[in-house]
Amino acid sequence: MLKHALIGAALLAAASPAAAQTASPVRFSVQPYVAYGFYGTLPGGGPTLQDAPAYGAHAAFQVSPMLSVYGEYQRSKPEVGGGNATVDHWSAGGQLDWAPRQGASGVLPIRLEAGVGQVRYDFSDSFVGPVRQSDLAAKVGLSSAFRFSPNLALTYGAHDYISNFDGDLGVVNHIFVKIGTEFSF
Repeated sequence: MLKHALIGAALLAAASPAAAQTASPVRFSVQPYVAYGFYGTLPGGGPTLQDAPAYGAHAAFQVSPMLSVYGEYQRSKPEVGGGNATVDHWSAGGQLDWAPRQGASGVLPIRLEAGVGQVRYDFSDSFVGPVRQSDLAAKVGLSSAFRFSPNLALTYGAHDYISNFDGDLGVVNHIFVKIGTEFSF
């Protein structure tokens, strides 16, 4: 009888963490943010884009306690060639949320992001060409958050959009540092 009770207790103890993970609610989060972008000169004799602020939004759908899928869009208007360009970045991919030491007091979470998307340049408000250019881009990011409640956090981090300008003229890195507010539902 004692043997059966111990086996039952062991099975219950082993099943509890799995049950707790599957019982966690699926969450959706939205994060409006502001960023500052570092551009540089575009390859192939392209124009120089001045560093500039950006604004955007990041939305994520949690599919497991540590993994989410996300979509993101941001816009910036850097100075270029006597005017301004409009540069849009968008991406979709996966993000890994990790809390070192299981989120012990004082340890901030780490979020790693990777995805694919596009960078679009519109030079119609400046004196450079081509007027419009779109390139496939890869996005990588690293961020963290100060959580005020289960539904509200202040986020900060950096991300990099990597693309080939105008097909294969050269690699472009647009690096952004950002700060935002994350609302979780």
